[in-house]
Amino acid sequence: MTISRRLSGYALKSYKPARKPLLTKTMKTKRLAFAMEHRSWTVADWSRVLFSDESMFEQFTSRQRFVRRPVGKRFDERFTVPTMKHPPSIMVWGAFSSCGTAGLYFLPKGQTMNGQRYVKLLEEKLLLHMEVHKCSIFMQDGAPCHRSKLVSDFLKKKKIRVLTWPGNSPDLNPIENLWRQMKDQVAKRQPSNMNELINAIKLTWINISKEYCQTLIDSMPHRVEQVIASRGGHTKY
Repeated sequence: MTISRRLSGYALKSYKPARKPLLTKTMKTKRLAFAMEHRSWTVADWSRVLFSDESMFEQFTSRQRFVRRPVGKRFDERFTVPTMKHPPSIMVWGAFSSCGTAGLYFLPKGQTMNGQRYVKLLEEKLLLHMEVHKCSIFMQDGAPCHRSKLVSDFLKKKKIRVLTWPGNSPDLNPIENLWRQMKDQVAKRQPSNMNELINAIKLTWINISKEYCQTLIDSMPHRVEQVIASRGGHTKY
């Protein structure tokens, strides 16, 4: 008897494995410590946080789609998704809170984020949006540019309280769900060039509802509990 038949006998089906960041023992320990420290935080507490992140948007998304087609028409152009080896792409920085979306910043073509560019962005966007959104805490992940001395000095000088974030923890950051939602919506607009891609991102961003943002913030206590339940391991988010 083959292994696959033996597994079938146990009613085990074949699935694609979920893709999750690698978590070392140290990372799990830090994730658990973070969750325990913030276990008592209520939705009201999380509503004081301005969540931020960068994300790459591509003209042709690789996200899985499904089509309804006749049998034998798999390669009919009407039922295929165009791809490019090196599709036009752009890096975007954004932030949000329970009050809705905050600033949206596009990095110039060919540029990646570094400490100097990040400080300039924070100077132009952060203080204003924290005031408008009535946020007293800033969340950023542990990307190298976020941890540079230039950035640390700026945040200290402006007396901005920063939420210490555990590494490899996108499941804890609700803005990841926002990016995923945005990319699905941008893909539906089928941008055919860089200008259309940028416009699609802008239109999608301004149409994200305050209610959706509030729903993401509402999920924070449960995200924290999930990390505790998994002893610092992966969660469903």
